[in-house]
Amino acid sequence: MNDDVTRTHPPRSGAKSLRLPLLMVTALMSMGSGMGNPGCGDDERPTTCERGCAVSGTYVMRFQDTTSLGPDCGMAGVILPEGEQLILNREGNSPNVTARLGSVGLIGEYFGTGYGFLTLRAGVQVQGREEPLSELEYTLDGYFDHGPTREDEAVKFIATFSVSRVNVPEGAPGCVVSRRFTATR
Repeated sequence: MNDDVTRTHPPRSGAKSLRLPLLMVTALMSMGSGMGNPGCGDDERPTTCERGCAVSGTYVMRFQDTTSLGPDCGMAGVILPEGEQLILNREGNSPNVTARLGSVGLIGEYFGTGYGFLTLRAGVQVQGREEPLSELEYTLDGYFDHGPTREDEAVKFIATFSVSRVNVPEGAPGCVVSRRFTATR
């Protein structure tokens, strides 16, 4: 082989002219993949609620299934809040929502139009006689039938009421509940 011959040949002009377009295509395809600009893969959420955000108020809860939760839930202090008031409070344009259901304080986020969903969560410590500490985890997860624009506007929150006792001591009553409800303001 003659190395001198291969070194004396100039690079092809076609390869050089394709270098820039290939770099551009690679850059555009990598946007949103973590390799460049975040693009549409961005995980940011809005920080304010603009329209359909008037969800504050008192809602009355009605369950589809009102049968007993069973003795284990009763011993853990869990009752079905049929006919109880769910009180929601959202401050200004903030998506943050605080709620009260009886003695349970819950927190969540609501973004209004395009984000008509609300998930409220709470953890309540439970300790029976001669039992180690455990916790009841409450979740109310659902959506509003429309984005209300006034605090006096009728609206429905259609959701699931879930409670589960976690870190249950051996021999202590467990409790797992999941029931559909509608709360009307």
